[in-house]
Amino acid sequence: MAAKVQETENKKASKARNREGERGQWWPCETTDTELRELQNEGMISAHWSFIRDTVVPKPGAGEVVMTKAWVERGLSLPCSEFFLSILTTYGLQPHNICPNSYLLLSNFATLCEGHLGIRPDVKLWQFFFRVKKETKDKAMLNCGSMTFMLRPGRMYPPHDSHESVRYWNAGWFYEKNVPVPEIHDGLPKFNNEPPEELASWSFIPSLSLTPILEKAARRISWLVHDGLTGALLTARYFGGGKLSHHTSCPREAATAEEVPEETKKGRGAGTRKVAPRPTKRPRAKASGSEAGASGEASAKKPKVIKPPPLDSRKAERERLKMLSTAGKRSRPNIPGAP
Repeated sequence: MAAKVQETENKKASKARNREGERGQWWPCETTDTELRELQNEGMISAHWSFIRDTVVPKPGAGEVVMTKAWVERGLSLPCSEFFLSILTTYGLQPHNICPNSYLLLSNFATLCEGHLGIRPDVKLWQFFFRVKKETKDKAMLNCGSMTFMLRPGRMYPPHDSHESVRYWNAGWFYEKNVPVPEIHDGLPKFNNEPPEELASWSFIPSLSLTPILEKAARRISWLVHDGLTGALLTARYFGGGKLSHHTSCPREAATAEEVPEETKKGRGAGTRKVAPRPTKRPRAKASGSEAGASGEASAKKPKVIKPPPLDSRKAERERLKMLSTAGKRSRPNIPGAP
């Protein structure tokens, strides 16, 4: 009995050593047809996918890109977003150089900017909140999972749960047809199976005081955190909406929703968007006697609708966020770490 137990432990130790020896490299493809069909049925990948079981290193064909199940489950889909491409360009990365848990941070950041702040995700704002943690082995940069994005100390940002373990994520890879967006971008960059080179952007911390729009956004984020916004809520809202894919929920002409001219709002999409006609109002019959009195009492008891103030000043922003928050009746404190 003792010999069997020892043999089992030796096998586990041997597997662990073998896995450690391949840390940071591609693992032989273990993707299954069932897994990809489930992702396709959920609308997370297209029907143009393929894989070769037990292939050691990805070799995508013309017009193909390498994807992994772990990335897709954390928000990456095709066509990818301009924000994700700007992250790859700014840091000099390939998609496989980013650890899977950082994909979820990128997804939540996009939701925070577009869904709560009404702005397009910005790389400088990202750099203000997140730093780079290099992943190395024997002082050499890893190829797969070369870096992890970590929240900078002292930043007021929706708290996330501790990063989950995603072992063997580099074994769940497959090929998918690249999808460009005409006149915007050509899709994901061509596959290059190499670790990245460290750039100055990895340690750069932008000064938001030079960009009032981003300084305002960081201040709003601190208020949202004070009102209870968490990373789990962002994740839930993100997967209920878009992915790290191209969409036009925020205007491309301006940085914030309130800065879009009224003429632009009225004119955008007038040639393609069809609006249902408004129903005509029927004339009301005049009420008399007790009916008039009853309707008068009902109208008197009707609660007053308070419209949110326009976002044209700091005071107006505070008032609007008070109305939307759960702690609307309390005055906002001076939050350490807020711009």
